[in-house]
Amino acid sequence: MVSLGLDASTTCVGYAFTEDKKILDMGFIDIKKEKTPKDKVEKVLGFLHESPYIDTVTDINIEDNLSGFAGGRTSQQVIIKLAKFNAILCFMLENFDYKVHSINPMTARKNVFGVARVKGIKAKDLVKMKIEEMYNTSKWCKETKTGLWDKRNIDMYDGLVMSLFEKKAWLFPKFFVYCLKCINTN
Repeated sequence: MVSLGLDASTTCVGYAFTEDKKILDMGFIDIKKEKTPKDKVEKVLGFLHESPYIDTVTDINIEDNLSGFAGGRTSQQVIIKLAKFNAILCFMLENFDYKVHSINPMTARKNVFGVARVKGIKAKDLVKMKIEEMYNTSKWCKETKTGLWDKRNIDMYDGLVMSLFEKKAWLFPKFFVYCLKCINTN
């Protein structure tokens, strides 16, 4: 079962195709030059359609667009643009009969890494550190024209976290398991 993980922002969409925790492909789609949400969605769908893995995708996990905004550093306009773009993207993917799941990034990190955050480490730095401990990502990471690590690679890493998120966590939340234990002991 191939899983597609997406991390969509207003300028870049990180993506990763995985199967049994093995990376098949990953990268980012630059959508900065597209002006409208429709144009951005068309570019993303066109790019994904070209992937040899898209026909085997069973689930698409997309980072929840209203989770984890850094206090005061993101304007309302950007949040609205992102929500609009994500809604259109999810709608279109569902129109192609994909199962699209909106996942909280903290929940995904906890599921994939066993920890959602570490005191004193920024979320993006934690994701980079943990992904690079788990995988050799050098063949997918891009560099800037000056030879530096491209910041958009982190969107790709976030897409990978979304792709690696295991669905079994949705079926049995801790509270449900706790309730079953209570019923069985009475």
